[in-house]
Amino acid sequence: MLLAENYILDHISGAENRSPTPGRLRSFIEALFLLSRRQTLSSFDLFPLWLLLFFPLALFAASSIQAAPAWPAKVLAVPPHFSGELSLDGFAEAAVGETNETTLSDMLGTRSGNFKPIAGHDFNMGFVQQSGWMRFAIRLADGRDAAQETLLLSLLPNFTDILNVFVAVDRPGLTAENFIRFDMGDHEPLPPYSLTGLDNIIPLTISSGDTLLVYVRAANIDSTLNLSARIFSPNDYDARSTVGPLVVGLWFGGMAILVIIQIVFFCLDRREFYLLLGLNIFGTILIYFGGLGLSRIFLFPAGGVGNDLFIGITDWLGLTAGALSIASVLDLRSRYPRLNHVFLLAALIGLLGVFFVLIGHNKLYTPIAGITIVVIATAAFLVTAIDFRAAKEIEGGLKLAAFALLWIGLFLTLGQRHGVIPLPNWVAQSYGLVSIVHFVLLTGSLAVRLRKAESAGRAADRRAVEAATAARKWASELVVERTAELVEARRMAELALQSELDAQAHQVRFMEVISHEYRTPLAIIRSNIESVRFTLPSNDDDNRARLERAAQGITRLVEVVEINLARSRMQGVSFKPRMERLSVSGLIDATLEHARDLLQGAKIRDEVSASARDAEIVGDNDMLILALINLLENAAKFSPSDRSVQLSVARNEDTVVVSVRDWGIGIPDEELELVKERATRGSNAAHIEGTGMGLSLVSRITAAHDGCFTLENAAGRGAVASIFLPSA
Repeated sequence: MLLAENYILDHISGAENRSPTPGRLRSFIEALFLLSRRQTLSSFDLFPLWLLLFFPLALFAASSIQAAPAWPAKVLAVPPHFSGELSLDGFAEAAVGETNETTLSDMLGTRSGNFKPIAGHDFNMGFVQQSGWMRFAIRLADGRDAAQETLLLSLLPNFTDILNVFVAVDRPGLTAENFIRFDMGDHEPLPPYSLTGLDNIIPLTISSGDTLLVYVRAANIDSTLNLSARIFSPNDYDARSTVGPLVVGLWFGGMAILVIIQIVFFCLDRREFYLLLGLNIFGTILIYFGGLGLSRIFLFPAGGVGNDLFIGITDWLGLTAGALSIASVLDLRSRYPRLNHVFLLAALIGLLGVFFVLIGHNKLYTPIAGITIVVIATAAFLVTAIDFRAAKEIEGGLKLAAFALLWIGLFLTLGQRHGVIPLPNWVAQSYGLVSIVHFVLLTGSLAVRLRKAESAGRAADRRAVEAATAARKWASELVVERTAELVEARRMAELALQSELDAQAHQVRFMEVISHEYRTPLAIIRSNIESVRFTLPSNDDDNRARLERAAQGITRLVEVVEINLARSRMQGVSFKPRMERLSVSGLIDATLEHARDLLQGAKIRDEVSASARDAEIVGDNDMLILALINLLENAAKFSPSDRSVQLSVARNEDTVVVSVRDWGIGIPDEELELVKERATRGSNAAHIEGTGMGLSLVSRITAAHDGCFTLENAAGRGAVASIFLPSA
């Protein structure tokens, strides 16, 4: 009897937490009959118990049934010849589980009263630690030809970590064990009954006269929790499963084309923002590759946390790429330096987000991302609005439209995903269309900018060509005029060659005329070449190379004229050094600069000791440079093209030693002093072009500076020419 009494009391105490059903009432009555069949009690003995227990319990049960009618109160009826989508709006209920581990038994028992009707067919909980539940009931409407119908339940988003569907036919005394369970979600392997990877599909088979109860449990470990349920007919879903992947493929193809366009733009105009924008578009492709479920199909079909890591990492890297590309496209570095620092901080926040994803705390860090994205999107929109107001051009209008659309899309998507704005799930999914339109508009603005730059470049090229043509014509006329003068100067020089002194004087005059008369037209030609070079597009490497060769030829011509003029002066009556205090380092640097202009293609390696670089000497700067140029020219002429001429400078107490080492044929030992004389060359150098004037000139210049000039054959191969000069 004690067992039976406990059974009855248990049913009474549990009535507050369970909706009464005919099954529970029947169990109570059966318990009373069990008591009556005990041999220790008679029917008369049970009569008071019946009066005390049965009637109050019956009254309580009746009042409870009226207060809380059993679920399902509303059942969705499938109409005859159903085709298309069956709307769950007004028929679905949602609840929040106590934890992520809340079971179906909990939701059928003590927590069944937590379910509340929802207006649509989806819910959005944001970042929560609990599981989300949805339930609805469906049946076949009367008047159907078929006794059984198969429907398809679609659940989105497909990157939900844990997704369990429980299906059972409604009947009295239903428990969790009576439900068929389907396990989905990206922590599970792709199920064999899944029709596509773009959403989670469950087949629902309903028989005539049955009511099908469906419970859906969704949980996310480290991201927002959203759930959307839709029911389709198989025929309609076949069409949707064809159109859906086609649209997705077109989207990915369009985004890939935009990436290629940025690469083409970069090849035409070497600006870094093309590459950064292409990287931003590629990052968006990766985000949707994970968000649409393609990463789960192709990369993580076995389930697990791999897809969560992929989606989280690509989201944060997308923030980094987006911040950098927007800052570069809007040229914030030069126009708004402080605002540029904000965008760089946003890029750093994206990189830190990757770290939080890897350590499993993405939920804690993600709110920072939402604020960061809103800040940079708002800043970009305001900057483009200010630019468009200042100069109402097509380029600015396209940028303004692009960033306005981006701002609206991000605001709605973030609000929906974080549960701040009660919007359906398709709002977040439609951001893919917003993103591709944004990138198309932005690419269009860059194309307009590139077109303007190209038109301006063509106009500048045209003006430069016209100026170059005019300069060439003027230079030709000037050359004719100057050539006539040179002919006359030559005739006068030939008449004046009656003596060596007169010949030398006229030779100096001749070189001075050349230097003076050619310097101006050559400078004009060089200036025009530089102007043409500045107007060329950055990728016009062929014409730039031609202009560079022309400029080098002019520089070398000027250097040759100047060097020969200096040689003529120093060999004639003008050989009078002008002494001044000189820095050895400045002398060597000036010599190397002249040598590289004069000796095109020659390799010169210089070694100047620290003590020599700080030393000073007293001498004629032009004469000493000319002496060193002669030594370097001579060494380069005799050295192979693959070997470097070595210029060494050292200080030995009160003497500065400048040495030039070549890798040529050397000088016969018996001729080392003879080659210092004027118009004298080594007997082994007959096959090499030269006049024999260079070394004699070096010897004269060194003597004029109270120095010493020596020649010696180097060990192995070549010769070493050294100038010893007293330090100041």
